[in-house]
Amino acid sequence: MTLPFLGPPRDAAFWTLTTLGAAGAALGILGVVSPDRQLRLSGFERPTERGPGDHTPAVLGSSSFAAIGEGAAYLLGAARGWPGFPAFVIARRALMAAGLAGLAVTGRAPRAFLHAAGWEALGAAAVAGALWLDRRNAGRPA
Repeated sequence: MTLPFLGPPRDAAFWTLTTLGAAGAALGILGVVSPDRQLRLSGFERPTERGPGDHTPAVLGSSSFAAIGEGAAYLLGAARGWPGFPAFVIARRALMAAGLAGLAVTGRAPRAFLHAAGWEALGAAAVAGALWLDRRNAGRPA
């Protein structure tokens, strides 16, 4: 079946990358539009008062825009079907998961970073699973 807006049928890796890209971009937009909601969703407390030198809103804003850009890159990578892109995504997400978890475990970042580490690890596992499924299905007759 051909969908006019997608072209020929797509594989599981395409749909996984598209879903992760759309979710990442949506969460980034949420962080720009409603920073307080994004803080709560991320497991961070919102203090009633911020001290001098507290750059939490700037860091949240920059990471939100980074999430929008990353989501757009996933959507473009999936749509273009770039060879090697899913493997790059798996490696990048695994590195991010390890780094974020390491920061939280060593006390260099709040324990809430473990949520982000989990999100990255689940994303890597989802893309790896989709690639496995696509390779398994490629060997089956149509």
